[in-house]
Amino acid sequence: MTKGKKGGATTSSSTTGKKSESVTFRIESKALEKLRREAEQKDISTNTLVNKLIKDHLNWHSTAAKAGFISLRRPFVSKVIKYLPEQEIISLAEYVAKNANKDSLLLMRNDYSIKSALDLLESWIKISEYPYRHDETSNGNNKHSYVIQHDMGIKVSIYFATLLQFLFEELGQYERIEFDRTENSLAFSIDIESS
Repeated sequence: MTKGKKGGATTSSSTTGKKSESVTFRIESKALEKLRREAEQKDISTNTLVNKLIKDHLNWHSTAAKAGFISLRRPFVSKVIKYLPEQEIISLAEYVAKNANKDSLLLMRNDYSIKSALDLLESWIKISEYPYRHDETSNGNNKHSYVIQHDMGIKVSIYFATLLQFLFEELGQYERIEFDRTENSLAFSIDIESS
């Protein structure tokens, strides 16, 4: 449903209640062809794919490098971490948590809260293309349950769990969290007090 014009763009509201605008961009023909092919392979519209790419850029790519994130191949990370003793992995996760988590959250979400931490975590999971499940239930508290399938070994599960443990502890949430670590995945549930 069209609402009106704003700066030469048509503004509308979708059935989800989110406002959108219709704008025109010039895209190189070869790039557009690749976008259309990728959208077809994913069984989504080109418009949906482009919107996802824009959201990914805004939620992750535009600030991730500034926040210290780099791309490494999974086989490299799992092979390197495999040779570290468990206590070294825990110390490494603690160091990263205490020296980077707050700065990363502030830079990438402009907020240091459990809500922004979970939002950033979910963006990272999506960008990394890990298969995952996130369930949210509300019963006085908001319970968030995650299962992240990384397929990188138990020591990677230990690293991720320890990193999150320190983050949630610093945000005052550690008493309400449980981790389940396996060779291929990390599962956890956290209760967040309703505000």
